[in-house]
Amino acid sequence: MRLDILPAGLWLLLALPAMAQTPEKLPLPHGPGQQSFQFGTASVTIAMPAPDAAGPILITAASPGTRPVTLSLDHYPDIHEFPPSVSMVEMDATNATPEIFISRFSGGAHCCAVVQILDLVAGQWRIVEGGSWNGSEIIPEDADGDGEQEIVHGDDRFLYRYSCYACAGTPVRIFKLVQGALADVTASPLYRPRDERDLPNFQQGCANHDNGACAAYVAVATRLGRRDEAWRFMLDHYDRKSDWGLKDCALRDDRGNCLADIRYKSYPDALAGFLQQIDSAGPGLP
Repeated sequence: MRLDILPAGLWLLLALPAMAQTPEKLPLPHGPGQQSFQFGTASVTIAMPAPDAAGPILITAASPGTRPVTLSLDHYPDIHEFPPSVSMVEMDATNATPEIFISRFSGGAHCCAVVQILDLVAGQWRIVEGGSWNGSEIIPEDADGDGEQEIVHGDDRFLYRYSCYACAGTPVRIFKLVQGALADVTASPLYRPRDERDLPNFQQGCANHDNGACAAYVAVATRLGRRDEAWRFMLDHYDRKSDWGLKDCALRDDRGNCLADIRYKSYPDALAGFLQQIDSAGPGLP
C-alpha cells in the first residue's frame, strides 16, 4: 500500500507483509534517486546513480537497534550493464523479518546471475554472498512447502561436461538460508520427490546415447540410493564414440591455468572421476 511520496528524494514508503510468502520484487528508482520500502520495523532503501554518472548502486537494510548494512554494486556509465533485481523474500526462519534478495546478470552467453542476500542475523544485518549461477536471474522458490524460499537451480558443474549446453538437463541443487549462511540441502529427504520426478527424463536422455544425460541420471539415481542400477544402465547406453569430457584437470593455478592434465581412457572412467570430484568438493556455492 503506497503511503507517501517525497518527490525531491524520490522516496516511496510501501507497507508490505512482515512475512512475505512469495518473492516481492521491488521497483527500482527511475533515474537518479532513491526509494525506501518498509516491512514491519525494518526497511530497505535502493539508491540509483544517474545512468551517465560514475557511482555505485546502493542497497541498504536497516531496523531499530541494529547497524545498517549497505550493499554496493558497481555502475560504469561507459559500458552496457544490467540493473539488479531486488526482492523481499522470506528465507530465514530464525528472524522476524523478510530477507532482501539481489540477483544481477553479469552479461555474456549462459552466464551469470550473481546473488547477494541481506539477512538479519543475531540482531545485525549481514551481506550473504550467494554465488554466481548460470542464467540471467535467480528467483527463489519454496521447494518444500514450509513457507520459506530456497535457491533452486540446476547444478552448473554438469553444463558442457559431456554434451552440449542444450542437450541434457542438470541435476537440481537446493540451498537454504540459515542464520546468515546458505546450506546445501539438496540431499535432504524433503527434496526426494523432485529427484524422482526428474530421474525418468535423465534416463530417457541416456537411453538416447547422450552422455550428458547419462551423467545426470547416475548422479540423481545415486542420491536416491539406486547407483548400481543406474551405472549398469549407463554402461549399456552411453555413446562410445564421443570423446567429450575425457580430458580434465587435476590442479589449476590462481589464474585458472591447468597444472596437471588428466586423460581418461573411457567415458565411464571420466564419469566416475567427475562424480568423485563433486563428492570431495563438498556443498559449496557455484
